[in-house]
Amino acid sequence: MRRWHWAAVGLAALASVLAVLALLVDLPGAGPSAAGRSARAAIASQLAALGDESTSFWVQNTGSNLARFVLDYYRADGTRVVQEAVPDVPAGASLAFHQDSQESLPHGFSGSAVVTSDQSVRTVILKQIDKGDGVLSVGGDDGVVRGFSRIYLPLIYSRYGPDGGWNTRLILQNVSSGATACVRMTYRDELGQVALMEPAANSQPLAQCPGGGLPVAAGSVLERDHAEMESLPADFQGSLVVELVINNQASSVDTQILAATVDIYHSQRASLATYRGLGWSSAEGTGDLSTSVYLPLVQKNAGAGGGWNTRFFLSPLDPALPAALTLVYCCDSRLPGPGGSLERKLTVNGWWIVDAAQEAGLPDGFEGSMRIVSDQAVAVVGTWGWSLGAVDGFAAYAGVPQAEASTAVWVPLIFRDFGYKGPTGGARGWNSWLRIQVTDGGTANIKVTYYGSNLPHGSASFGQTVIGAKFLYPQDDALLPAGFEGAAVIVSDKPIAVVAGVSSDAYLGDTDAMFAGYGPDVLSNPPGSLHTVSLTQGWTHACYVGVQQPVDIALADVMRDAQAVYRFRADQGWDRWFAGHPDLSTLTTVNPNDALLMLMGASAIWVQELPEVPLTSVTLAEGWNSVCYAGQTNAVEQATAGINGFFSAVYSLGSNQAWDRYVPGRPDVSTITVIDQNSALLILQSTPGSVTWTFQP
Repeated sequence: MRRWHWAAVGLAALASVLAVLALLVDLPGAGPSAAGRSARAAIASQLAALGDESTSFWVQNTGSNLARFVLDYYRADGTRVVQEAVPDVPAGASLAFHQDSQESLPHGFSGSAVVTSDQSVRTVILKQIDKGDGVLSVGGDDGVVRGFSRIYLPLIYSRYGPDGGWNTRLILQNVSSGATACVRMTYRDELGQVALMEPAANSQPLAQCPGGGLPVAAGSVLERDHAEMESLPADFQGSLVVELVINNQASSVDTQILAATVDIYHSQRASLATYRGLGWSSAEGTGDLSTSVYLPLVQKNAGAGGGWNTRFFLSPLDPALPAALTLVYCCDSRLPGPGGSLERKLTVNGWWIVDAAQEAGLPDGFEGSMRIVSDQAVAVVGTWGWSLGAVDGFAAYAGVPQAEASTAVWVPLIFRDFGYKGPTGGARGWNSWLRIQVTDGGTANIKVTYYGSNLPHGSASFGQTVIGAKFLYPQDDALLPAGFEGAAVIVSDKPIAVVAGVSSDAYLGDTDAMFAGYGPDVLSNPPGSLHTVSLTQGWTHACYVGVQQPVDIALADVMRDAQAVYRFRADQGWDRWFAGHPDLSTLTTVNPNDALLMLMGASAIWVQELPEVPLTSVTLAEGWNSVCYAGQTNAVEQATAGINGFFSAVYSLGSNQAWDRYVPGRPDVSTITVIDQNSALLILQSTPGSVTWTFQP
C-alpha cells in the first residue's frame, strides 16, 4: 500500500514537486534557419502536412536556487528516444531547447518531451512551419504543467468558414508513467449539442477499456486532424471534452492523467495558433477552469487600419447545465460604467462565443481587458487576428483563471531584436510584448526583472505603474541589448494577469504567437504528496517537512553524501549531527518544518513526504531565527506582510554558496524578490518578545 501511495499521489504532484512538464511537440529533421539559429525543418508528420515543421521551447527556473534541467524525448508510442541534462541554470533565467539541433533525434521525429528539475519550472513552446518563399507560420503557448483526468478544448474547427479553410489538430498525451488511459471524446457544436462521440456510445468496448473509451498507452500520444474527420459535419465550429474512463487494470481515473494541445490553422493561408488543453481533476475539484477568468487583451477593430479583433470561446464545466455569465469590459473612458467599464449578463448552454467585433456596446478602436464571472467554472480560450483580409497574423491564448492571477508572474520567453534579420538584413527580427491586467481594474505598481546571459550580472529591472491594463514593449526598452533572448519575472503590489506575445518582421506570413504568464502553482505541494529538495555540494539551507523521526532515518536517501547537519535554536545556539560521530552529535531527531543547515560531500536529491496538515504559522523570537516558510510562493513583500515592522532582514542561501537578502525599504541592497513555498530562511527579528508569522493558505 505504501508503494501505491507513492505512485498515485506522487504522480498527481509531479508538475511541481518534481517539476515535470508534458511538452507536446512535433520535432524536425534538418532545414533552414528561422531566427538566426536552427529553428525549423522538415518533418514526416502524422498530422496534416502544413509545411516543414519544427518546435523550440524555453524552460524557466522559477525556483530560488540554481536548477538542473533533465529533458526526455519520447516517441508517439511512449518509448524514450534520448535524454539530455543541463546543470546550474540561475534562478529566474530560462534556457532554449531547439529540437532540430538535437543530433540524437532521428530525422522526421514526431513525439513529446518531458522536463524534470530540482526547482519549479515553467515553459513556453513555439511551433514553426516553413511554407517556403520566406513565408512562416508560428504558434505558441505555455507548456503543460500537469496532467488531468478531463481536458476541455473550447475551440475546434472542421472545414469551417466560407472557404472551409479553418481546421484544428489535436495532440493528446497520456502523461501516466505506467497505466493505459481510456479516453472518451465528446464534440459539441455551436448550439452546445453533442455532434460526435469517440468511441460511439453503442460501440463494442475494447479489451483494454472495458468501460468504453479509446486506449492510449502510458507516455504515448493520440492525434486527430479535424480536417480529415468526415464524421464531423463540414463548417463545424464547437468544442471537445476528453475524459477518462476505467481501464482493464481497474485503475482509478485520477491515476491516469492527460495533457493536450490544439493547433488552429487555415489550409489556404499562413494563419496558425496553438493553445493548450484546459484541465480539470474530478477528484480534487480543481484545475484550469474557474468561476472567474481574466482576459488581458480585448480588441475591437483596433490598430492601424482598424482590423485587429479578439474572439473568446467558452466551455462550461458541465455542458449539460446552463451557465450564468457576467462579462465586464475595462478600461475605456468611452464606456458608461465605473472606471470606464461595460457589464453584460447572459446565460449560455454548452458552448459560447464572445466576439468583441459584434459587441454593440464597445466603440471601434477599443483596446482593453475583460473579466468573465460565472456560476460554474468555465474554460476560456481567446483568438486574436486581423479581420480585414490580406494579413495572416493570428494567435491564441488561454484565459487566466483566478488562481493564476498573482502578485508574482513568470514569463519564460522575452526577445529584443533577436535572430534572423530577413533577406536584406534590414529587419529587427524577433521581438516580444507584454500585456498586463490589474485584476480589480485599478492601479498597480509593478517591477519587471529581465534575466539573460548578456545582461550585466544576469538581470536588469525597472518599475512601472499600470492603470487597468497596459502594454509593455521590451523591443523599445534600453535595458535590453539587441539580440536579447531571455525571461522575465513581474512582481506587483496587486494581483495581475499577464499575456505575452512574440513576432518577427523578418518573414512573410504569420509570425505572431501568444502565451499566458505563470502565477504561482496553487497546487504546488498538496498535503500527502512528495517534496524534493536539491542539496548542493557544500552548504544547503533546507526545510525538512516530513514526520518526526531519528536523523539517520530522515536522511536515509542522502546518508551517503551528508557530512553534517545543524539546527539553529531560539537561544542562538546550534544543535548538530556529524556523519559517523554520534559522540559529537547533539541532534538526534528532526521535526516537521525544521530548517536545517546541511553540509554535503556531493549533490543529492532529498525526497520527503509532505504532512497531511501543513504548517500554518511559525513563532519568531528576538534575534536570529532559522525557519521554514510554508506559505504559497509569493513576492517577498506580500509573503512577509504579516510581520512587516517586526524584522530587519531575510536571508536565503543559494546553491552558489552565497546569501541572497531582503531588507525592507532597501531595494538597492535586496536581492530576494520571491519566496518559494517550503524554503528555509534566516530572519533577523528586530523587536523585543515574540511574533507569530501566519502563512497565507
